Amino acid sequence: MASMWEMKNVYTLDEMLKLYALYEMELDVERGRAKDLERRNQF
Repeated sequence: MASMWEMKNVYTLDEMLKLYALYEMELDVERGRAKDLERRNQF
């Protein structure tokens, strides 16, 4: 994640929102993979 300094001085709000959305999508993918592995290990 970006530091507060980077958020204030490097990125525009639009860029930060896009980066945050990408970060959230990556977390969702990781959660989905973990759930799939859990289901596979139950059988």
